[in-house]
Amino acid sequence: METRDFDLSKMTVEDLFRAKEARRKRLADLSFEEKIEIVKQLQEVSRALAPIREANTKRIGREQCETSK
Repeated sequence: METRDFDLSKMTVEDLFRAKEARRKRLADLSFEEKIEIVKQLQEVSRALAPIREANTKRIGREQCETSK
């Protein structure tokens, strides 16, 4: 996979749509096994982030209760 440096300030909407289409094509061309591996990796990331999400949800709930008093 090729990584290029780019300047976001010089990107146009057309550049973004081209990049989005290229990414979709690249993902569509992956084998089924590669796609399954990506899903497994995403599941691992999700599991790792679960405690953080839970802590944030509790914190937000406490903050909302405190501001509604």
